[in-house]
Amino acid sequence: MLISEVRAHLLRPLERTFQWREQWAPRTIQPVLIRVIADNGLEGHCITYLMPPSDIASIPGLQDRMVGLDPHMVEAISLDLTDRLDKPDELSSALDIALWDLLGKFHEEPVYRLLGGARTRVRAYASTVMYQTVQEWVDLALECRDQGFTAYKIHGFGVPDKDLEICRAVRAAVGDTMDLMLDPVNAYDRHGATKVGRELQDLGYRWFEAPLPDTDLQGLADLSRSLHIEITGGEEIRKGLRAYQPYMTSHVVDSLRSIGDWIGGISAMRKVAALCEAFNMNFEPHSYGTTLVQAAHFHVMLAMTHCEFIELPVPLGLMDQGMADVITPDADGYVTAPTKPGLGYELDWAAIADLTLQEVSTTD
Repeated sequence: MLISEVRAHLLRPLERTFQWREQWAPRTIQPVLIRVIADNGLEGHCITYLMPPSDIASIPGLQDRMVGLDPHMVEAISLDLTDRLDKPDELSSALDIALWDLLGKFHEEPVYRLLGGARTRVRAYASTVMYQTVQEWVDLALECRDQGFTAYKIHGFGVPDKDLEICRAVRAAVGDTMDLMLDPVNAYDRHGATKVGRELQDLGYRWFEAPLPDTDLQGLADLSRSLHIEITGGEEIRKGLRAYQPYMTSHVVDSLRSIGDWIGGISAMRKVAALCEAFNMNFEPHSYGTTLVQAAHFHVMLAMTHCEFIELPVPLGLMDQGMADVITPDADGYVTAPTKPGLGYELDWAAIADLTLQEVSTTD
């Protein structure tokens, strides 16, 4: 089996805008479908939502870097595309995910089994966008609980006092029936992070995510040592695998996160997972995004045991465009491993045809 073509579909923007903290303007998301096509007719896919649409202009340049290669050489391909993982980006990450999807389909196995297969289900948490009123977060928490979720993460305003108002109201609404998390997306200063963290402890929150910029290593380390609530971070890291070292050796955070769709895909995530295991800390990857982005992270989680949660965007269906299969929690709040090969979630090709605005190929 050899790679015969790489093709990208620029899809229609999602109908709603997205905002995850008050300081950021609402943004429009325009997904891109990446297809790695083999000479036996099999294809690997990834719908990425973080990649700038203009990056599809790079696809023809992959002719000499990918076409004619055996996709089993995914490590060599990924090292080449990311300059030995020092310069990963959204396109190289999506290509890596699509390669693993292709390999799973070729071997007729879900990707997590190719990675080693440690378990068959992971507990889910619902992950919100930013709203305008506290009641909207409360109402959504109750809706998510009814859908089976046992954990709920708030993306608030990114303003300490306003976020605490949300956190108090949600805890009062759900009682002790759900684990709760807060993610201000690196918005606070050290004083604000300490103030919020102390109250989250009193409210019984499960973790406090990205309270400070990930570049503030000393601030994060001080916060991790002074609070007993779990501090998790690392999503801002974009410079490759070696950038994770100080977070582990200096106990900067209690658990580490990453965004696989910009750090180098599945190949990079499994290496970060191994580093975390060596340092006896949880690896809790971000998995917010399109269905296939969620799936890529999910397969890494299924191939390890030191990860507690899979993150799912809510309301459910928020980013499932173009899919025949989607990811949902069961009645116990878990997501069960897919049984179909590759990433395990199939595209709706009629929907993809309707959503496609432009196609670019290595044959162009």
